[in-house]
Amino acid sequence: MRRLLAALFLLVFSLTPFSLAFAVTGQTPSGLSFTEMEARIDALLSEHIGTTTPGAAIVVVHEGEIIFSRGYGWADIQNQIPIDPAVTVFEYGSISKVFVWVAAMQLVEQGMLDLDADARTYLPDSFVFDKSFTMRNLINHNAGFEDYLLGMFLDTRTVEQLGSLEEALLDSQPRQIFMPGALSAYSNWGTALAAFIVEQISGQDYAAFELENVLLPSNMRNTLNQPDWFGNDAFLAKKARAYSANGEGGFQENIWTYIPTYPAGAMNGTAEDLAAFIIALTPPANEPSPLFEYIDMLETIFTPSSPDPVNHPGTYHGFMRPISSLPAFGHGGATAAFRTDFAFVPEARFGYVLLTSGAWQDLIPPVNDLLLVREQVETHAIISGLPSAGEVEGRFLPARRYGKFTEFFSYAGMAGNPMIQISALDENTIQLSAGAADTAVYVQTEPYLYQILDATENPHMAYFYPTLRFQMDDGLPQRIIMGEGADFTSLPAGRTMPFLVASLAIIALCGGFFLIAPVVLGILFVIRREKPKARTRFGHFYTGFLLSNTLLALNNLLLFARFGISPFFSASVVAPQIWMNYVFAGLAGILFIGSVWSLRRAGKERTTRKVLFGIAVTLAVLLIVVLRNWGFFVLL
Repeated sequence: MRRLLAALFLLVFSLTPFSLAFAVTGQTPSGLSFTEMEARIDALLSEHIGTTTPGAAIVVVHEGEIIFSRGYGWADIQNQIPIDPAVTVFEYGSISKVFVWVAAMQLVEQGMLDLDADARTYLPDSFVFDKSFTMRNLINHNAGFEDYLLGMFLDTRTVEQLGSLEEALLDSQPRQIFMPGALSAYSNWGTALAAFIVEQISGQDYAAFELENVLLPSNMRNTLNQPDWFGNDAFLAKKARAYSANGEGGFQENIWTYIPTYPAGAMNGTAEDLAAFIIALTPPANEPSPLFEYIDMLETIFTPSSPDPVNHPGTYHGFMRPISSLPAFGHGGATAAFRTDFAFVPEARFGYVLLTSGAWQDLIPPVNDLLLVREQVETHAIISGLPSAGEVEGRFLPARRYGKFTEFFSYAGMAGNPMIQISALDENTIQLSAGAADTAVYVQTEPYLYQILDATENPHMAYFYPTLRFQMDDGLPQRIIMGEGADFTSLPAGRTMPFLVASLAIIALCGGFFLIAPVVLGILFVIRREKPKARTRFGHFYTGFLLSNTLLALNNLLLFARFGISPFFSASVVAPQIWMNYVFAGLAGILFIGSVWSLRRAGKERTTRKVLFGIAVTLAVLLIVVLRNWGFFVLL
């Protein structure tokens, strides 16, 4: 009977690996005892499962061992499949980037890669750049590249467009809009380019190099990057379904994400595999990591990789610094439907992994606070003689901004990187507003350096924007320096709010006029059929001119609608619409010339028609100028 009961216990235990907690002594960097941790995590997750996310996995590691591993909610709502941290596969999103930087540092250790050499020396001639930059620039997200939204993510309808990494990079190569080293602007493309450099130096496809040198040495047996999981039915059968909020308190199925520049965010794996990665990065004292030959490589990685970390902060050799009572490192990630985060404290050999499906950012800050941040009352002494807070007021745009016609959506707040507004509350405090709902209050502690003071209603603001350092020029704020790819710049000339509002007004006015024009022409056609009247040559040209501009307005309205519904398509999908802008604008120009020519020859058209023609020409010119200014005639 004892053997039977023991066997039954083992069977039940083996069927529930998604809920494991171990009795260990000690405490988290936040001061929470391990004996209390399970109940506190359960209580926190109970507030979010079924509201902000349908499912999550949390794993906690300490001194090389998993001490807590639990799944919450559903990997598949319809089929009631629970989350299992050891089995359920999630999209890691931008956590994938840290594997690129570890791979790069392995080559540095082997003497095959120089972080400060011109990166172009490692690339084929097919890549052409305006400004030289280094791998150190790439690792700090300050090589100067703008980002490009189209082709960043694809869905299953367009996944057949996936090609080689080199092809994907060349198809979406952005401009260098900043001097390398000047600003930290988060760049998916730059990270993927770094992976391609690893590929060029090693002579292996990046995914193969990563699997052999990073994943397997870290004992990550249930993690694959896109070339290896693409079409891998056995692996994808373990993957959580993707969800998003349906606006009615529930969730609807979303899309799995495919990424042409895959090293930047396409890795898929389990929570316990990421925990194994943390264990590989936190070996016992005086022992090397399985990822590096020499002990001091981890010490190098956990130092600032920027040569000027105060005025131009970057990353810690690709790792970010989450808020923590002890020095911590990690990275977050986001795809169409997954939100992920992991962080670890090397000196405590402690870390956690949080993977969610269908969540936004609400869960990440409280988990980080619970496990890494000691509760304390923030006190900021009032220092006299500091500059007036009014000096830093203004609107600022993320340095990570999108190029060409997607730039317009960045400024309009439709591309996930909203501009922020800084307003002075008094001589020493400011309010940051990132949209109507997201606000936080900051206090000045050093000249032009502001620390978070109050983000009670929006705790994620403290997590993502803990400090603001303003760089001034001639008494005006030019930049907000935050590092880690999160710098902001003041709005450039020609992109101020009045200009944006005027652009929107012109597009609405001109678009509305030319979209209504066919309706008016149709009504006039019906009236003229009842009262026949000879059409003049000018009338034909003028009608054609109106309709060509109607097609131009309609083409861009459809472009707006397509982007608004989903940005998950490649540049090639919208290329025909960009080229059609040239066709319709060119046709309008030809018909304008014809209208003027016929009007001068006839000379008998009524004044009313001449005035209407003048209005139509003015609106057409305004529409074309605004569209061209915002890049709607340029794809790349």
